[in-house]
Amino acid sequence: MTNDEMSIKNKLSALLFSLTPGIFLIGYNIGTGSLTAMSKAGANFGTDLLWAVALSCLITWYLINFFSRFTMVTGLTAMEAYHRHIHPVFAWILWSALAVIILSALMAMIGLLTDVILVCCKEVWLVEGNRVVIGIILALIVYGLILLGNTKRFEAMLSVMVALMGVAFIGSAIWFFPGFETVAKGFVPKMPAVARGSDNNSMVILAGMIGTTVSVFAFLIRSGQVKDHGWTMADWAIQKRDAMVSASMMFVLSAAVMITATATLHEEGLKMNHIKEMIPMLLPVFGPAALFVFVIGIMAAGISSHLPNMMVIPWLTDDLSGRPRETRTLKKRIVFGILTAVSILGVFTARPVFLLLLSQAGISLVMPMALLGLMYLSSRSDLLGKFRPNKIEWIVLSSILCFASFMSAQALHGLYQDLGAVFATN
Repeated sequence: MTNDEMSIKNKLSALLFSLTPGIFLIGYNIGTGSLTAMSKAGANFGTDLLWAVALSCLITWYLINFFSRFTMVTGLTAMEAYHRHIHPVFAWILWSALAVIILSALMAMIGLLTDVILVCCKEVWLVEGNRVVIGIILALIVYGLILLGNTKRFEAMLSVMVALMGVAFIGSAIWFFPGFETVAKGFVPKMPAVARGSDNNSMVILAGMIGTTVSVFAFLIRSGQVKDHGWTMADWAIQKRDAMVSASMMFVLSAAVMITATATLHEEGLKMNHIKEMIPMLLPVFGPAALFVFVIGIMAAGISSHLPNMMVIPWLTDDLSGRPRETRTLKKRIVFGILTAVSILGVFTARPVFLLLLSQAGISLVMPMALLGLMYLSSRSDLLGKFRPNKIEWIVLSSILCFASFMSAQALHGLYQDLGAVFATN
């Protein structure tokens, strides 16, 4: 290999390495929860909510930069700054709300992935799988990955899973593409119609879509990533490029799933209340191989979000005290073991899609609190100095806060209706 070839290879490797934090966020955000939300939106409303996906990804790009800059200037993660410079009670209330959402997401995710394997067993091998056994095996596999990994390895694993998702879902969207006119109409802002035949009402679906994209978890994780990588303002160009790649791919993958659901489920008048109902999205394209593509795509998406979900509570706890994020201590292994046991409860959940969308909508409830806290901290000259937001940035941030508050109110109303319906039927 010549020196020029070596130089090109080294530059390419350095570029890919610099993008792994953003790819990690793609893997975290575009998980089974996001695929479920986008599929459900496409099944119920066609492409009507593409505008919401585009707006969400634009906001996500802006807030990735906002949270990253704060940590790059101060050296503090967002949770650490909340604890030190606002009040410990504020930080622990936010932590508690996030923990409740994560616990419900862990259970729902294992329930969903178990359903995927059960469908595969029945349709491919013509056998009935044991739901409990499969759920336990899946949970233990993720637990094993956590024990063996570290931040760099997690980012590498999620990079592979994002590539698998891209092949599975972008390919199907291209095949099913319903036409530019149909897609273009989706970028005209409109509120969703009544979601007839759906377990979740329209506002929970909308809030779940936005909550899984404009995810407070992604921004808090990003803040920790910046600190772990040792990025400072000297690395701002790398951070901006990474954020752009992350937000752009989030939009492409999310839109691909919605477009595919529009051309299949929506056109056939089908709804998406169970994970196996996603199979019609791929069956006309791949024929007998549909289940293989389906399982690869969904499992990659599920594990890519379940893996970091398992680490969120310990990571945020470390952030509160300013400790380095560590996964291999005995104490952390015990915590991960407890979280694994909680996630296994998902195999006893009859409606994991319903539960997962509720947890995604719940993210919208806490987003205003986290954003308002960092806006306050960013206004302090003793923390950010010359890097405080300018007037235009304050207008943008205030607009995002208003949007987040509106979606929080819609999510609260939708959650009240959905939970009321559940209790009324029991």
